[in-house]
Amino acid sequence: HQDTNMIVASPSGKDVLILGAMNGARSVGTASAVFTFDEQANDYRLTSLEGNTEMMDSYPADSQLLETYAAVGQEVKNWVSRPIGSISETISSRDAMFGDSKFVDLIHAIQLEKTGAQISISAPLSLDAQIKQGEVYVRDMFNLYPYENLLFTMTMTGKEIRDFAEYSYGKWFNQMKSLDDDLILFKRDDSGNLIFNTRYNTYDTATRYYNYDSFAGINYVVDVTKPIGQKVNIKTLSNGVRFDSNKTYTVAINSYRAQGGGGHLEAAGITPETALERITSSTVKDLRYYLMEAFETRKTIVPTVDQNWLVIPSLWAERGKKNSYPKLYDTVQ
Repeated sequence: HQDTNMIVASPSGKDVLILGAMNGARSVGTASAVFTFDEQANDYRLTSLEGNTEMMDSYPADSQLLETYAAVGQEVKNWVSRPIGSISETISSRDAMFGDSKFVDLIHAIQLEKTGAQISISAPLSLDAQIKQGEVYVRDMFNLYPYENLLFTMTMTGKEIRDFAEYSYGKWFNQMKSLDDDLILFKRDDSGNLIFNTRYNTYDTATRYYNYDSFAGINYVVDVTKPIGQKVNIKTLSNGVRFDSNKTYTVAINSYRAQGGGGHLEAAGITPETALERITSSTVKDLRYYLMEAFETRKTIVPTVDQNWLVIPSLWAERGKKNSYPKLYDTVQ
């Protein structure tokens, strides 16, 4: 998804040009190669190679292509404009950056309902998205869940879940040492300065927001004064039963994470090969479909937050959020 134009050395010592375009055809990569005929070898040799990536926003759309696909384009617009239900209040992914939220808990609720699992794992898959109060349309589901992930059920031990959680929160929340520190763990350069990302118009976090996994089905606290590996304390399952590190639980998780995306399973000691053996079920349709289905079936969604996890100490969390919020959302430059 990132614009890339670089030269790396191959194992044999040759220079290799690496070109990568941005997502959504926002840019294209072009390579210019010059070959010279070597009479002695009776062959052509590469004498120069240059790469370039060019943004496409300055190029007009092809009128013939627009005309050819106009009917299909209108069909898609009609489909995403179809009302599927309503929501009783506005929910925002911004809340999910700093703690338990109605935005992610809606995803958790669907995952638990569709799988019957004991525990759900999910992340806010948008940095700054919202679904506004009132009528909801198909297009809103792409804000709530932008990726085509399937929903898996897999088995994990309590220890693996705990290690998974420590990895997630260790890259999500900073270890606060004073009330002036950030709650969010941001990337910094060699001089210790924050790194501003012009693509997203915000400061870079240590990991991407779609790796901020939280849990439903367990009750736990995250202590932001503790170092990585000591932040998470899981108390009980949400039904009040003691959480046991040695017990095996059924977990609802999306296909990206279950296949190793983000490195969470590896941090829990689960290899890609082992993960495949743990998967007990998979949906045939993506999670967005089941979110749409929930709106269509219930007609009106009343979002709730189950408060199954807390960031502590509460005063530190509040102050840390106040310090971090402008760096994520008020950084227009």
